[in-house]
Amino acid sequence: MSPLARIAAAALFLVTGCTAAKPQAPILPVTKSVSLVGDFTTNAWAYGRDAGNSVRMGNEILWAFGDTFTWTGFECATAAWSSVDSPLELSEPVGPWFESLPFYELSSTETQFNKERKPPRCCKQTKACSADQKYCHCPTGTDCRTRIAIWPGDMISIDGQLGIHYYEKVEVGSAPYDFRHLGTGIAIVRDGDTKATRPSGDDGEPLLIFGPDEPNFLRGLLVEEGPRLVVYLYAASNRRKCQVDILLARVDLSNVFRQGEYRFWTGSAWSPSLADAAPVLDTIRGGLGSVTWNRHLNRYLSAFSDICSGGGALQLRTAPLPQGPWTDAVAVDLSSLGATPDSYAGQIHSSLGIDAELFFSFYQPLELGVGRLRLGRMVLE
Repeated sequence: MSPLARIAAAALFLVTGCTAAKPQAPILPVTKSVSLVGDFTTNAWAYGRDAGNSVRMGNEILWAFGDTFTWTGFECATAAWSSVDSPLELSEPVGPWFESLPFYELSSTETQFNKERKPPRCCKQTKACSADQKYCHCPTGTDCRTRIAIWPGDMISIDGQLGIHYYEKVEVGSAPYDFRHLGTGIAIVRDGDTKATRPSGDDGEPLLIFGPDEPNFLRGLLVEEGPRLVVYLYAASNRRKCQVDILLARVDLSNVFRQGEYRFWTGSAWSPSLADAAPVLDTIRGGLGSVTWNRHLNRYLSAFSDICSGGGALQLRTAPLPQGPWTDAVAVDLSSLGATPDSYAGQIHSSLGIDAELFFSFYQPLELGVGRLRLGRMVLE
């Protein structure tokens, strides 16, 4: 059975507690307490990795990480499992040197690019760059790309045995924070696996749902709307330094692989044309982040933090519907947990709690660009 057929079949039997909300007055979350649960540990030699998206499958939690530093090299993404009772204790298969293994298998074209790519030396001399230079003393048109990376987005559990998630394909340059979006695809992972499958086309290359000139719809959730199971996806677009607009797409779960089935929020209706999309939030700092349905607030709740929004605080917003209206951000100070202004990847994990008690993670850079992913606990009034 094809990946699409499996998803469609599983969707028929999915039972979820997430239901569409009715419009209500705005509610701002009030935090009663914030505490640090701890840092993640693993049986692998992985001494730094960020992101940390999660999904609950049965009594286990699958964690998908971004850039991962191991003793034998660098991986663009890895994954591990933990129990619900001990979420910080990760377990994962390891290589011959006990290193974490890659979450995605790169295509032959991607692998060849990463093996052969050797940017000119001038691309790495970033410390000598003036403020108005993207790269140091490189001739105009110099190609400073270093690698292709695959970074995981939010994950959705279909039936406790099968999960899907959106991922972003990027070209990484030599200069700090030089990333070029190449597209958004969908990967499939099964219970117990730490290797995701990216469905491919006839040319052997992984299929992309959105291309390099389209927004990176990566953050989302599954909502039950009567007999329909609908995936809502958010994307940051029109970036102006730290300011971004947030676009919203939706698609029936059984049609996630069919680009023509996606609909985009125009501000008043859903359109099949991406060109009609209007921001659900405009010119906000950083982004919207993770979005979950919170039964305690009876609202959709988002959480986000990065360098742009001030990494030492977690930005919370609520809305009665996925399309809003979203409240202004409420900042929850995380400095007592060790978060500093350069922390990022702050997000809530519905895999651990979705009511008055919430669990969230953030990445804290330490030395030489390597840091730790930390788990915190928040209790709402």
